[in-house]
Amino acid sequence: MHSKLFYCLLITVYLLAGCVPSPTATPPRQTPFPTLPLTQNTPTLAPNETAPVIPTTAATDAPNVSPAPATRIPTAPAFPTDTARLADTMPPLVQITVQDPELPVSTDQNVSLNVIAADNDLVTRLDVYDNNVLFAQVTAPEPAAVLSNQFQWSRHAPGKHTLRAVAFDAGGNASIPAQIVLNVINNNRAPTVLITSPSGSKDAEIGAPLTIQGVATDDVAVTRMDLIVDNQLVTFVTPDKPITPFAVAIPWTPTTTGAHNIVLRAYDNRGQSDDSLRYTVRVFDNQPPVVTANAERTNIPSGDVLLVEALALSSNGVARVELYVDEQLAATANSQAVSQQTALYTTLASNELTDGTHTLFVRAVDLVGHTADTERVIFTVAPNAPRIERTTPTAQTKATALPPTATPTAPLILPPPPTVKVELVGDPLRVVLPAPAEIKIQAHGAAELDRIELWARYPGESVAQLLMEESGKGATDETLTFKWNAPRAGVVEVDARVTDNLGQVGRSTILRVTLEAPPARAVEPPGFDFSGAWFAASPAVRFDATFTQFGRALRGILTEKRASGAPLTGKIVSGAAGEKNVLFAVDFSGDAQTPQHTLVFDCSFQERPPQLTCNYTTENGERGSALFKPLGQ
Repeated sequence: MHSKLFYCLLITVYLLAGCVPSPTATPPRQTPFPTLPLTQNTPTLAPNETAPVIPTTAATDAPNVSPAPATRIPTAPAFPTDTARLADTMPPLVQITVQDPELPVSTDQNVSLNVIAADNDLVTRLDVYDNNVLFAQVTAPEPAAVLSNQFQWSRHAPGKHTLRAVAFDAGGNASIPAQIVLNVINNNRAPTVLITSPSGSKDAEIGAPLTIQGVATDDVAVTRMDLIVDNQLVTFVTPDKPITPFAVAIPWTPTTTGAHNIVLRAYDNRGQSDDSLRYTVRVFDNQPPVVTANAERTNIPSGDVLLVEALALSSNGVARVELYVDEQLAATANSQAVSQQTALYTTLASNELTDGTHTLFVRAVDLVGHTADTERVIFTVAPNAPRIERTTPTAQTKATALPPTATPTAPLILPPPPTVKVELVGDPLRVVLPAPAEIKIQAHGAAELDRIELWARYPGESVAQLLMEESGKGATDETLTFKWNAPRAGVVEVDARVTDNLGQVGRSTILRVTLEAPPARAVEPPGFDFSGAWFAASPAVRFDATFTQFGRALRGILTEKRASGAPLTGKIVSGAAGEKNVLFAVDFSGDAQTPQHTLVFDCSFQERPPQLTCNYTTENGERGSALFKPLGQ
């Protein structure tokens, strides 16, 4: 018994010694024990998992006691990993917006319709209806909870349009329609145009190209841009196709000096036009001035004066002429009107001269600072130089006259003021744009004419605008012809004004010129005239329509008589007739019974015998068909 206890104690010590880890040993990785869910405080097993076998220990170490059989914990049933989806009955929400919903839309103007929809699940499709007719549709490439799209919409004819957007989700639910109302009107807004470069004050050299940059915008499209310099058309640019905005860069080479007024004129798809603000460019010549000088004499006695006659020429305008003696400035003559004086003749004098030999030259300076010098001239100052006798006439002694008898001073009689006439060359009453208005001006004066002006005023303008100004050139008779490129249509009052050198002004009678817009392209009428009464009858409903045709447009009245109710009367607010198809829409807003009722008909036409086979849609999306025939057939 003691040996048994000793043997067990020895084995226990050995096992404990083997379990003590080394100070430098790495601890073993711990495997986490799996966590099982509890069911009534009993852990349950995951699917395909069985309980571990737990052996029983002997109560004693008797050799005849056999171990109890192993037992297993029963396996719990597995829970389902997915559940059936609940049916989606909640419709999506949708919104439709435009940039300026209160502004009318011009015909052929592109309008961006922004449509966005959201759903608790997935949005799959967006529909847009125009007056209850499907206009556009987009399907989500990848269904998501939010779907947005931008539709481009335009209409060629004026009228009122109700645009509705409907969204659909993955469960087939349709949203409540969101709608906006747009009013399409004839395009009566002219384009706007702006010169973007150059800007500020600009100087240019004659012969050097200058790039004029600008941009024009329109609610529909810009078709042409004109470059106008000093009221004369220089060139024009057209886009490959009508577009807005339209930017241009037009080179212009000035050929004359002075101030030049530059304007950009833009035209839209209906021939309407407008001008940019006027931009002024000052053009200078890059050539220096020309100057000549002539000294009175080169041998000057002591104390006398040096006199030099000088002539300076410059297309930019002569600013001043300077006399230099021994490289020092001695005298200066300045111009009183630099930009207008291209020639300056003057006499320069220098009286502070010492005896000896000297040099002189004359320098001319133009408006932009260009200079030119004459050749150096040598002259001498000596006491023995011959003098030029300059005698001062003496006043003759006269007897004192008796005081004159007081008589009234005769009034100054001026010649009559100048006269001027203005007339339109060609048709004396009208001009069809974009052709220029050719205006003839005839001026006459008893005194020399100083300048001639042409003025114009559009209706509603409080101040007339200056179209042209020309110098009278000192003549007493002058005839001018001016071609005016008018910016827009209208009845314009034109008059001419002339001023003589005495300051007297003459004005012509007002000439009223009618500027007409370019004629619209003629629309060929269809071969069949639908005007008259038509009917379509079925057991459920009867339609009576009275069509009025204007070219290809259809208007009129339609009466709907259903077997279950009173007749309804509506107006055909829009319609078009083609060779094989007829479309028209009926609005019942004037009928007090159902003011929201609308019908849209899409028909195919057969001429012999005449009949319209139509499919129609109501405001609720209900569809039907009708066969129209002329009444009496």
